[in-house]
Amino acid sequence: MNQEPIIDQDITVLPKADRKTSELQDYVDNAPIALHWVDAMGIIKWANKAELNLLGFIEEEYIGHHISEFHMEADKIHDILNRLRCNETLKNYEATLRCKDGSAKTVQISSNVLWNDGEFVHTRCFTIDITEEKKLFNALKASEALYKALVNSLPTGVYTCNKEGKITFFNEVAAKIWGNRPGNNHDSLEFFDGYKVWMMDGAFVPMAKTPMAMALETGRSFRNIEALFQRPDGSKFYTCVNIDPLLDDKKNTIGVINIFQDISELKNTELALRESEFRYRQLVEGLQTAVYTTDAQGRIMLYNKAAADLWGREPEIGKDLWCGSNKIYNNDGTDLAFDSSPMAVTLRGGRPVIGEEIIIVRPDGGLSNVAPYPQPFFDENGKIIGAVNMLVDITENKRSELALRESEKELLQLNTFLEKKVQERTADLEIKNGELKKSEERYHKMIEEVEDYAIVLLDQNGIIQNWNKGAEKIKGYKEEEIVGKSFKVFYREEDRKNGLPEKLITEAREKGKAIHEGWRLRKDGSNFWGSIVITALHNTENDIVGFSKVTRDLTERKRSEDKLIEYTRQLEFQNKELDQFAYVSSHDMKEPLRKISFYNNYIVENPSNRLDEKSNEYLRRSVGAVKRMSDLIEALLAYSKTNSAVENFKKTDLNEILKDTLFLYEEVIEESGVEIEVGQLPVIQAIPFQLKQLFDNLVNNAIRYRHPDRMPVIKICCVLVTGAEIKSREADPWIQYYKISVTDNGIGFEAQYADKIFEIFQRLGNQSGGEGSGIGLAICKKIVQNHHGFIIASGKKNEGARLDIYIPSK
Repeated sequence: MNQEPIIDQDITVLPKADRKTSELQDYVDNAPIALHWVDAMGIIKWANKAELNLLGFIEEEYIGHHISEFHMEADKIHDILNRLRCNETLKNYEATLRCKDGSAKTVQISSNVLWNDGEFVHTRCFTIDITEEKKLFNALKASEALYKALVNSLPTGVYTCNKEGKITFFNEVAAKIWGNRPGNNHDSLEFFDGYKVWMMDGAFVPMAKTPMAMALETGRSFRNIEALFQRPDGSKFYTCVNIDPLLDDKKNTIGVINIFQDISELKNTELALRESEFRYRQLVEGLQTAVYTTDAQGRIMLYNKAAADLWGREPEIGKDLWCGSNKIYNNDGTDLAFDSSPMAVTLRGGRPVIGEEIIIVRPDGGLSNVAPYPQPFFDENGKIIGAVNMLVDITENKRSELALRESEKELLQLNTFLEKKVQERTADLEIKNGELKKSEERYHKMIEEVEDYAIVLLDQNGIIQNWNKGAEKIKGYKEEEIVGKSFKVFYREEDRKNGLPEKLITEAREKGKAIHEGWRLRKDGSNFWGSIVITALHNTENDIVGFSKVTRDLTERKRSEDKLIEYTRQLEFQNKELDQFAYVSSHDMKEPLRKISFYNNYIVENPSNRLDEKSNEYLRRSVGAVKRMSDLIEALLAYSKTNSAVENFKKTDLNEILKDTLFLYEEVIEESGVEIEVGQLPVIQAIPFQLKQLFDNLVNNAIRYRHPDRMPVIKICCVLVTGAEIKSREADPWIQYYKISVTDNGIGFEAQYADKIFEIFQRLGNQSGGEGSGIGLAICKKIVQNHHGFIIASGKKNEGARLDIYIPSK
């Protein structure tokens, strides 16, 4: 056992003649920090002046006494001695000591034990007085309690967030407005106790763009911001918020405070004034023809689902101008600027534009031929206040001029109705009963004249109340034959047995709308493929009074889709046969190569064979060529296996997969001096075999293409990101992805090859040591695609490469 430094010796019995010992004893006795020793039984063996002065005792009153005489908490005495006997070191252990004058002091004790041949000699204790700090802390808690009581007495909701956006405080009014106490699921909340938020113009606000988030990001205050919040339970409330950042003494933002009020009653009153628009909006939503409106400046204010489907995106209300498409062309294929579109021309000229066909380009590159029919709206003074546009998809129906005229007729009737409704709303919100009746008559007349859509009104029980010409044309019944009967008559026997009509009515009643496609019956017993939308109709008290049912005959489209499905099935079957052929071909090629390799090696390794130098060189090249061919076949076999999921998806720990992979490369890593940095990886649903192959190729690639002039470093890490954060068209903005990054400092590659390296037989480089089959990264891409993800490469020549794998978290 090593000799302890002299500081651990009992300096009270050292010879006085020892100068160094005397100086050390004087230093310890007069040290500004309190020191004392205690034996295994808790008896104080020694204390310096600072220790005695701390409690006000003299040596005779303190040294030789048990520590229980000075500790005010008996349980802590036993705890301290038990820990020290177990050779544990105490650090800043808080305790309360009794002073000679009867007062108490709060202290922090740091202590460990001097042992000699396994025997407890004594402790070495340092005592720090924190009495004043403790008083200050208690006073701060009392002040905080007073502040919370004051805030809880306010009649408005108040809450605060820290700089990460987590709720740190809220009063009872806030909890009442939220309908929830954030403490129940505090970790899942960010910026506010809600699920979604919209601004008053209808624009959806992502969590990171809410006023609370922006106040944290910019340090700005926000005043009287009105928004609509959705609680986690689905209910909604309108609120007016006032937000200020919380700053520290250095003016750094450390959080935000939000003072808000529930203004739902006020907003609901305001919304009630828009009751006259209700039927109009329901009708627009129920139509399967794309319809949208703009204000006088061309900002899109309303659009239906059919318009969003046609555009391939949902435009931002109040911001997108003229048209919701990403791009539009003239009918001859030339570019058409948005401010020259038919809608823009209508708003500038105050006149409808009819018959100017355009081509809409969707984000996925798809094209649709469209006939737009924009019509302007005017107020009572003749000033243009907006426009409505119906976009008729004529991609398939363009061959029928008659169908075009019928769509035009429907549009003109719809525009007349919409224009009248807007004029009524701007002129007088309190519509008289007589005017409302006339408006409803015009509405019914318009419905009756539409022939491309079967528009039917049902009562609460599904009994037909109204029948238009489109219903007569599509379903074959005249109005007098069908009114008063159940809409179940349009469904086939098997659908009625399965309760499909009742299910659709129930869905519309519960969700507000039911959408369905399927075979339906005409009066003559023939079938047609119908696309229907059933929408619940409400009165001013929000009670359901009936349903609107809009049906469109899509029989021709259905037949085309069925042909496409059959073609796709045949194509998949052919692809599987090709995969099997590639596998069998590659597998059968291995046997003759094995024999060639065996014969060549026999000649090379047999000492009795004497070949000239050139023959030996050709033989060595032959052996190398056979090995490269064998490696290529192995790679082709691996690639063919990734064309389908050969295993079921299982719960897979990527940490274990990577651990097994690195074990296989242990010798190469040690020999090459490769430094591996690995972060925590997730557990996902995956095909284990393919994930092993993925990590094997990634690690092999990083080692193979290491830089000859520096020690190789490979970093593997994972983070969770949203699709909206990823700058790739392959990302779905509405889901989350695991981003697994593999980074190295190797030879890298030029940015122009970032996509090309994933093609089969492409390589990252051709430097020495960089030879490979050119299939490894193609296999990686195929495996990631099998897991519904995608892979992105980036790098710089001679600096390194980075591969980012994105796999959906669910």
